[in-house]
Amino acid sequence: MNRQEAYTNLADLIFKGFLTAEMLIANQSLILKTVNEKEYDLIKMYTGSPTAKNYQAKFNIYFLIFSLFVLENQNILYEREKKISELYDFFLKLPEVIFRKMIEELNKIRATEYEVLKYIEGFSYTNISRNAWRALHGNLPTCSEFTGIPGTSEMGLNVHQESWIVINQALDVEEDYNRQFSLALMISSASNPKGSRHLRSQHDSVSKSSEDRRQRLAKEGYIDVKKWSPEGWAAPVDTVEELVAELDRQMTGQKDKHDLFIENYLKNIRDQAEKKTREAEERIKRAQEGRDSVLIDGYQKVLTPEETSQLFIKKQPTTTMVEAEEVTTLEDKNKFYKKIGAKVLTGSR
Repeated sequence: MNRQEAYTNLADLIFKGFLTAEMLIANQSLILKTVNEKEYDLIKMYTGSPTAKNYQAKFNIYFLIFSLFVLENQNILYEREKKISELYDFFLKLPEVIFRKMIEELNKIRATEYEVLKYIEGFSYTNISRNAWRALHGNLPTCSEFTGIPGTSEMGLNVHQESWIVINQALDVEEDYNRQFSLALMISSASNPKGSRHLRSQHDSVSKSSEDRRQRLAKEGYIDVKKWSPEGWAAPVDTVEELVAELDRQMTGQKDKHDLFIENYLKNIRDQAEKKTREAEERIKRAQEGRDSVLIDGYQKVLTPEETSQLFIKKQPTTTMVEAEEVTTLEDKNKFYKKIGAKVLTGSR
């Protein structure tokens, strides 16, 4: 069920008091309606003791009586108490197949009635709801002048109407408080304009947060705090309800797709770091065992003077001593060049 369908059903449940289902029995049209909590209490009272042998059959008949709205183009709600005995005989004579069919139709609209309960707050913030509330002028939504249906005032309030009344009363109190607060600030601003502006800023911030939440509720119907899936990236946390639900999920260890992605990413980093560490340790191990040609292990040793002397001798370049170039014969020069190649060394005088 989408939001628009839910709001349409809520308008019927609040502004009329019930949902309806139409049936055709033996070429006779009848309209069934949902039973509210007050009517349900009456049904149990009329049925009698639950220990009676025929309790279930009687309960079903009275349930249909209080579920009947229109029969043979007659409004049953108007002065219904006077018609109960006649209606009892009518339903008692019905074939079982028709009886069951009526129960099935009632179960369908009852399921819809329960499903739209979660949309009440969002519906209450819509313009059509607030305008209807103002039109009541303090009267109950069951009054015939409001519903346009004779007999609705005898039905009692359903749970949807009760919730709607409570929400609208709270909105009225809030609106009155805001008016009084604005007047108080206007008076105080004459003596303390800076403090008044600060209070106004705080008040406006809280009011905007509440208004944003209500606008979202009116647009979406309800805040689904269970709108979370392990296949999703992240659940929204724009409202208090969503934030509390998300904190609860985190405290209980539930992970969504985003959590798993970050977890896998960090795991890959750790695995790569461990792999690099193992490779480095293996290279050092192979070098220590003589399997590598070069080993840099950071080991240092202080040499003795004898070791230093030997090292210096080993590192001395090999030189060839020749006579000065101006006194060397051409034959000696050619032998020398042939021996050392392209490197030319000149002898010291």
